[in-house]
Amino acid sequence: MKDQRYRAIKSLIETKRIDSLKEVFKIIPLSVVRVDMKANYSTLRKRIYTGDTLTLKDFRLMGDLFEVDPIEVFRLAILDVKNKPQRSTPKKKLKDN
Repeated sequence: MKDQRYRAIKSLIETKRIDSLKEVFKIIPLSVVRVDMKANYSTLRKRIYTGDTLTLKDFRLMGDLFEVDPIEVFRLAILDVKNKPQRSTPKKKLKDN
């Protein structure tokens, strides 16, 4: 039997009341989604919280679980990446020769 929280997620996505993919996992634990997607927990967690490493298969599977178009899941992931604070990378020091 499918977890009832998926219905809540579907409703929130359809009404645009959820602003990121990470918010989904405040409603339903990542461990539940992981089991339903048949994915490794660590790998899925890294993909979700990095955002830019999710695969098309991930979007399709989550879309199926949430009963929404995978494009909506993609939209949420893009919002996560877009709103992610940018880290400044330190410049390498050149060696004096």
